[in-house]
Amino acid sequence: MGAMGEPAPDPIAQIVADRERARAAEDPFTDLCVLATADGAEPPGLRPLVLRDVGPQGVGLLVSATSPKWAPLEAGRYECLLVWLTVRRQYRIRGGLRPMPEALVDEYWRQKVLESRLLDLYYAEVQPQSTPVASRARFLEGIEALRRRHPTPECVPCPAVLRGVYLVPERIEAWRGSPDRLHDRHRYRRDGAGWVEEILVP
Repeated sequence: MGAMGEPAPDPIAQIVADRERARAAEDPFTDLCVLATADGAEPPGLRPLVLRDVGPQGVGLLVSATSPKWAPLEAGRYECLLVWLTVRRQYRIRGGLRPMPEALVDEYWRQKVLESRLLDLYYAEVQPQSTPVASRARFLEGIEALRRRHPTPECVPCPAVLRGVYLVPERIEAWRGSPDRLHDRHRYRRDGAGWVEEILVP
């Protein structure tokens, strides 16, 4: 419930609306989010990801299973932080993961440009993401070898290591920036089909 016993607003709908406002303002970061992970063995890490989708089903992400971020994601040790600077909005999201339908993974794969597809294939066939490589030139040689085999986007097979997931929010913190620094902060907790809202000291 929100203030005065009124139903709490849907924070996911707010995120969707703010993305549209940011897109209208030509914010170049509208389709990005930053994922924070911690696996207990390494220091916490921050990684930018393409934000594929936001809606009632959750926050859609594509991740290579070869990436160091996959293990903590799979184990549930993460927090997804979404930021839109041009509209002074920030959201912190916690929740659980569920698989993205394969048909939707295929749809997002078809939207990838050639180089992005080749990079995903590189992770699967040449070397996992974030592992050391002898040189930048050696990396580019590997990409070019894949390009010769797969010269168009349609030729690049979707690698089996590509994972599509939805982060299904259970808790969302919303920050609405104010020029006077007296920012407006709200915390939402899922309660059945709705949300419970709290106002936070900024």
